[in-house]
Amino acid sequence: MLLEYDLSSSEFSLLSEILWKLGSGKGQQSLRETVLVDIATLLRADFAASYVWDAKQHVSKQGIMWQIDPKAILEYERIWQHHDPITSQLRERQQATFVNEIISLSELKRTDYYNEFLRPHGLYHGLNIYFVRDGIDLGDLRIWRAQDSLMFSEREKRILNLLEPYMTQALPMDLSTQYDLTQREQEVVILVCKGLSDKHVANLLDIGFTTVRTHLKNAMKKIGCHNRTEMASLIHS
Repeated sequence: MLLEYDLSSSEFSLLSEILWKLGSGKGQQSLRETVLVDIATLLRADFAASYVWDAKQHVSKQGIMWQIDPKAILEYERIWQHHDPITSQLRERQQATFVNEIISLSELKRTDYYNEFLRPHGLYHGLNIYFVRDGIDLGDLRIWRAQDSLMFSEREKRILNLLEPYMTQALPMDLSTQYDLTQREQEVVILVCKGLSDKHVANLLDIGFTTVRTHLKNAMKKIGCHNRTEMASLIHS
């Protein structure tokens, strides 16, 4: 349990701001990006990343990073996630976990993943947590410190575990994964559930009116809804 004396006044203020952002931004697609830097700062991290696990395709996607070379996103998604010996084990825990709890540093250092991906980007001490609601992956936090920094402690783990229920309630579900929607169907559903008319959606997405209706019809069939009101109620819940 996180005790009050674990945090300085500035850290407590930052934690409060994070909780406010999670509450006010609940369900927003950009929420992971909104809070990533604040959480990394609170944990005194040197680097941070966040992905969403696609359980159907068994890949991490929608990557965002802080203080890490942007090309690392492409490297990881195209190459290294397929040779990543730690993420699947960390995800199974679904609670804050040190990387060295699931693989020793000496063993990790013998892998190509460490020598050709982690080490070149300065990633040494790792702490991860994965957020899941109703069996659906919502995203994760992959927090790292450099080799010359102190290892993470139980204190940082307690902070992440404290944030876990708030993150789990606030992060949006990936509709494309949950309901097998196409990317365009998901875009249409999100806009329609915000109250936009079909004509407005067509203008925003630069597609035809009838195309919007077709995507909406297909999406409602996959979701199992009969009308917009029912669909919006289900998505917002």
